[in-house]
Amino acid sequence: MIHQIIAITIKDLKVLFHDRGGIVALFLMPAMFILVMSYALQGTFEPTADQPYEVLVVNQDNGELGAEAVKGLEDLDGVTIINTVEDYTLDFEAADALVSAGDYPIAVIFPTDFTDTIMNAATDSTIEKATVSFIVDPSTASQFTAPIQGAVTGLVQNMAATAQAPLRITTAFDEMAAGMPPEQQGFVGQIGAAFSESLNSNTDVQFDEETGVNFAQVAPSNYEIKVYPSSVTQNVPGYTIFGLFFIVQVLASSILQEKTDGTFRRLLVAPLSRPALLLGKLLPYYLINLVQVALMFTIGVLIFGMTLGNHPIALVLVTLATAAAATGMGLLVAAIGKTPEQISGVATLLAITLAAIGGMMVPTFAMPEAMQTISKISPHAWALMGYQDVIVRGLGMAAVVNEISVLLGFAIVFFGIAAWRFRFD
Repeated sequence: MIHQIIAITIKDLKVLFHDRGGIVALFLMPAMFILVMSYALQGTFEPTADQPYEVLVVNQDNGELGAEAVKGLEDLDGVTIINTVEDYTLDFEAADALVSAGDYPIAVIFPTDFTDTIMNAATDSTIEKATVSFIVDPSTASQFTAPIQGAVTGLVQNMAATAQAPLRITTAFDEMAAGMPPEQQGFVGQIGAAFSESLNSNTDVQFDEETGVNFAQVAPSNYEIKVYPSSVTQNVPGYTIFGLFFIVQVLASSILQEKTDGTFRRLLVAPLSRPALLLGKLLPYYLINLVQVALMFTIGVLIFGMTLGNHPIALVLVTLATAAAATGMGLLVAAIGKTPEQISGVATLLAITLAAIGGMMVPTFAMPEAMQTISKISPHAWALMGYQDVIVRGLGMAAVVNEISVLLGFAIVFFGIAAWRFRFD
């Protein structure tokens, strides 16, 4: 029995290694996945000196506390503060435009009355608070922005409480002295003054909600957002795109099976052109892709309350272009794959690797700069940008023309190479 088992094992190994394309794909797929994901995840959500978080900062404050807050942010580990671009000091409009363009994910804006409001709040809790604004690209994952917002909030609150402490102490002692006999008022006031003077910037002061500062997260001004996006509006499009490109293996395997069964040979004798045959073969899978998108988005809307943006036509056109790229890739794999193993390996390799590069698993903004550039070779990245423009950013046709054009370009290239390499026998 042992000899029989060994003989069968050797036979199957010979069959397996005879299919060189299949065996290469078998080993190449996990290797590529490890390489891509390890590089893409390098430093994700853990800023380092080599890859710090870049944060735009605009200080409009007329007093000293705004500058002090910026200095505190510059001293934070893992954060690079950017307040000038091309030797131009950032203002609100410039920072808003940079976040809107996707060049930076977040900007911190200190208002003009920052110092005055904080100091006045020390003695009058009824005044309107100064608002520190975070301009955030809504397509940026909260795992990235939340630590930055938390660090800024904690730093500003502590700084405000420290700045207010001497004035609060002096005011408290003055109020205490007012209720004492005249001969004791001067002494109590002197104690309060001495105590407040002993405080310095190194003193650990506990802050409360009356520091006079509010914090607000807003989207760039040209984004048409009625409700700030949730994780659902960010995740559903990503996973939908990821699923769309699994049609590649199904389509390619179906074509290979028809070749094996001789169906293609029989169809060729019919009064049917070869382009018509290929288009007829692709159309069902293209329609399946469209149904997939409709189903996934319906789940997002009905179960999670996801919004679909303000421009449904733009959403439909992005979907049509993405489905074209996916089916085009499926035909390309069918043209180059000669065995089920090759098709399975190549299709899975492309689906997972391009998804990882394109930001389906790791947001592109969290990748190293080189990976962000490489991501442009993935149709997944362009599809995700298109969906985010419509669903997350609330933009319309003008914003997605570029993404739609690139996706159609991918489809044309895939179809062209496939038609050149395709064999009908």
